Amino acid sequence: MNIITERLLLAYAILVGRLEDREERGASMTEYAILVAVMAGIVLALVTLLGGKISSFISGINITT
Repeated sequence: MNIITERLLLAYAILVGRLEDREERGASMTEYAILVAVMAGIVLALVTLLGGKISSFISGINITT
């Protein structure tokens, strides 16, 4: 086998490997939606649990100069 054929087969194998890996890489839109929903749930739970403390803290701030 000559060097040119060998290099072409190697380049083809690398290209096919990269195309196969591309399907498995990265997060899908569904995964991002689940992540956003979990984060929103955490924020909602924190606001519910700490709502009174946050409200009293904000009420205690004097904004007049």
